[in-house]
Amino acid sequence: MTRKPLNRNVLKSAIVAAIIGGAGAVALSGDAVRPAAKAERIDPTIEEMIKQARGLQKVGRWEAAADLLTQLASDGHPVALYHLGRAYKNGWGVDADLDQARLIFMEAVRYSFAYRGETAYELGRLFQRSSGERCAEIALQWFHKALGWDYPKAHVQLAKHYERGIGTERDLTLAFHHYEKAAIAGYPSSTINYARILLNGRYGSTPNPEQALFWAERAIAGLEKKARDGSASSAKTLGRLYRDGEFMTADRALARDWFLRSADLGDAGAMHDLALMMLATSDDKDTVQEALKWLRLAAKAEHGGALTGLARLHLKEKHGLDADAAVELLERGVAAGHPGAMEELGRLYAKGKLVEQDRTKAFELARKGADRGHQGSATLLEELQKTDEANLTILLRTTPQDTSNKEG
Repeated sequence: MTRKPLNRNVLKSAIVAAIIGGAGAVALSGDAVRPAAKAERIDPTIEEMIKQARGLQKVGRWEAAADLLTQLASDGHPVALYHLGRAYKNGWGVDADLDQARLIFMEAVRYSFAYRGETAYELGRLFQRSSGERCAEIALQWFHKALGWDYPKAHVQLAKHYERGIGTERDLTLAFHHYEKAAIAGYPSSTINYARILLNGRYGSTPNPEQALFWAERAIAGLEKKARDGSASSAKTLGRLYRDGEFMTADRALARDWFLRSADLGDAGAMHDLALMMLATSDDKDTVQEALKWLRLAAKAEHGGALTGLARLHLKEKHGLDADAAVELLERGVAAGHPGAMEELGRLYAKGKLVEQDRTKAFELARKGADRGHQGSATLLEELQKTDEANLTILLRTTPQDTSNKEG
């Protein structure tokens, strides 16, 4: 008997309706409250179906996997909710939808189950990509929850938050603590960041090249092992190291191979980096079209850098692209929390190009980007302030002063 294809849109609506209550309201309002834990139901049949869905993902049958996970998630199984949330975050068999992913993760994290720490970590990552006023602070809270629920990868993000003062005051002692903990726990991407700090002596610390190379060699070995075992993130990091010649001799061919491996595994960041490297190194028509393909795939997954990079190509009308499409891409980039998109869209509003001129919106966008430490946004904010000050000076000089004597 032929199985009738599932209508994922209907099932999606059903899931949203089921979880939009307490957990959904928390996700949309941005409040990181401690959810009341619910017990996970142990069912061997469901566990076997989840394994089947994961197996389908590993062989690239993303839609079939998403169908199966949707069925299980609609019944409230937390492990299925976790994997379905990741599918919506990455566009694996469904259209990428970060709001939907956040709703699903918020429901899953209410359960006390094996992936609770990972779910809290994913929520932290999603709040990092959001542009709301308290999102960076809320992200930090979720990473602390993830660590409390025995997910040591949270050290990676906590180190970044404390190093850069994101959502909290900068605290280098805490940053170095989390970097070292991440390195010891075997997270090579974070170990590379730690090696960079040791090598360059950032923030007034004393450079320690010997220790930097020790951690870098350990990290690279770990990255290669994880990448060969199927880690998209590790392959992406290796691509960046070979591209930039950091702690090793630069090798563009190897960088491309690692980026391609990561992109094939579904990593939107690798798709973005691969596309930009291809565009920077060749004007060949076929190469350009392949690069645009990867950039569009990354943008479809709501990768902020890809949305911004693609929008910039549209603005310049390169490769036959239409400038009018840039605004919608930049709006999505802003929604994904990318400060480069904030700068570019802010400049359009400041000039009234492709949008109705609105200096208030331009200021808001520039301020948001500058608050995230983005230099281009900070420069735009300064330009807008100087222009307003100059306009005010001109206005005061040209406005006639009332010098008449009037008796009160």
